[in-house]
Amino acid sequence: MFTNKGRPADSMPAMPEPVPQRRQPSRPGIASIIANGVKITGTIDADGAEIQVDGEIEGNVRGGSLTVGDTGMVKGDVVSESVTVHGRVEGSVRARKVVLARNAHVLGDIVHQSLSVEMGAVFEGQCRYLQDPLSQSGPGTPAAPPAASPASSFGGSVFGEPRDDRMMSGVVVTGASS
Repeated sequence: MFTNKGRPADSMPAMPEPVPQRRQPSRPGIASIIANGVKITGTIDADGAEIQVDGEIEGNVRGGSLTVGDTGMVKGDVVSESVTVHGRVEGSVRARKVVLARNAHVLGDIVHQSLSVEMGAVFEGQCRYLQDPLSQSGPGTPAAPPAASPASSFGGSVFGEPRDDRMMSGVVVTGASS
C-alpha cells in the first residue's frame, strides 16, 4: 500500500522520542494566592517567591514579592523584596520597594529603600529610609527608630532625630483625584 518508491529508508524524517512527563518545581512568575475568604494563622516563609493575599493572614510574612489585594489583610510583620498594598496591613513592613495604592491602609512602621504612596492611601506609623532595608531582616526586628533624648530633639526631624538621618527620603506621592 505505502512504498518508498526508490528512496532509501533512512531519508524519512524521524519521529521525536516522547518526553517523560515530570512534575516541575514552582515556575517563576507564578504567584501563590491566598484567596478571598481564606484565613491563615501562622508564619509564612515563601523564600523569594511571589505571594498574592486576597484573604487574611495572621502572622509574619517573608517572601520575594508580596501583593496585598483589595480584600486582603495581613496582621503581622512583613519582610520582602517588594510590597504592594491595596488592602490592609497591621504590622511593620521592611522591603526595598513599598507601594501603597489608593485603597491601602497600613498601621505600622515602614523601613524601605523606595516608598510610593498614592493619593487616598492611609498610612499610620513612621517610615525610615535605609539603603539596604533587608540587611537587618527578621520578623522581630523593630522598624521604629529608637527614642530620642530631649536634648537631641531640637533642630531634628519630627521623629526626634537629627535631620541628616534621611527619614522620609524616597517618599513619592502620586496620583490624580478620581
